[in-house]
Amino acid sequence: MTSRLSYGTIVLALAGVISGAAAQVGESGQSQSTNPAIRLDAAQRAAILTAVRDARIPPPNNSFSLSVGAPVPRSIELYALPIAALSQAPEARNLRYTMVQNQVVLVDPVDMRVVEVIRAAE
Repeated sequence: MTSRLSYGTIVLALAGVISGAAAQVGESGQSQSTNPAIRLDAAQRAAILTAVRDARIPPPNNSFSLSVGAPVPRSIELYALPIAALSQAPEARNLRYTMVQNQVVLVDPVDMRVVEVIRAAE
């Protein structure tokens, strides 16, 4: 009797996990982002831009659309934000970045979409 109860508990737990994962998949079959829209102020943008420029990562070999929500090719290498940037913008901790045309592109690594583009003139 005890083993039936344990198996039942496991089955219910798995059903909850599966339904939660299914809820994150949209009608198009694409996974939905778990990161809400990020809002950075001018000081946070400047801190991220400075920290990323100091890191001096190589630019990607190909380009892509730099508009918020645009897909990022999986071939683009993404980097964790430097600690100096995260100290000023902790809400960006789950994001990754790359540099394109001297701009910092923040990317949601779960759905591989552009979340924010920080231009040097900002």
